[in-house]
Amino acid sequence: MPDDRLYSITEVAEKLGVSPATIATWIRLGLGAASHQDALGRNRWTDEDIEAMRRRFQERQARKRTTRGE
Repeated sequence: MPDDRLYSITEVAEKLGVSPATIATWIRLGLGAASHQDALGRNRWTDEDIEAMRRRFQERQARKRTTRGE
């Protein structure tokens, strides 16, 4: 795993097409946890973390649509 690229919250937001504030909200909602922290304590995500976050958000959106009858 030492060759894995680690992304900042801004880079993750760009990859997912949302704002960094949205990523912060997803973290609070339990939709996206960072698997690493840098020396300064900042969260860092791997490609796998980003894909897991994308899946969780999509699943959550699908559940919302189902409960609203869409």
